[in-house]
Amino acid sequence: MDAFFANNTPRTSISSSLMGIGGLVALSVIHFVCGVILTVDVVLEIHTNLTDDQAEPEHGLFHLITEAFATGLLFFAFFLSSKHILVHRAALHRAKQRLDGVRHDFAGLVQRRFHEWELSPAETETAMLTVKGLRIAEIATMRECSEATVKSHLTSIFRKSGTRSRPELLAHFVDDFLELSTDE
Repeated sequence: MDAFFANNTPRTSISSSLMGIGGLVALSVIHFVCGVILTVDVVLEIHTNLTDDQAEPEHGLFHLITEAFATGLLFFAFFLSSKHILVHRAALHRAKQRLDGVRHDFAGLVQRRFHEWELSPAETETAMLTVKGLRIAEIATMRECSEATVKSHLTSIFRKSGTRSRPELLAHFVDDFLELSTDE
């Protein structure tokens, strides 16, 4: 049963996993409530049949067996959905840990490269904002400098890093990161 859940855990984003867990919790609650209602119904019918002096019970044996079976199935569905919730929560926790690790690894990789290239603090900040995908005008606004200054820093960054463009600079980090991930 554990192998089934491990192999059939959806590979989705964290936000959609949270939505999935909420849906599973609601489904589990519904299963449980329906199971309780059916259990009470079956117990009351059995009690009525045992305590009533009628010769013929109101509900036949087949009806009671059917309701008892349905009750068992509902509690089994509750068990399965509860187990699935636990599997999803564990997978979500592992995904968050991996994401934190990836963020840390990538930030460390970027900082090491900037240090190897001997970028100035201003170039380092410009390079980081460039890697994050900001445009020249946005970088200039954030750094409170002119676009010409940002372009000058980019020219220096490209020269020091051995790249010729923003996409090539980003590709350099992606390649390094992929190498880092295959080494583990």
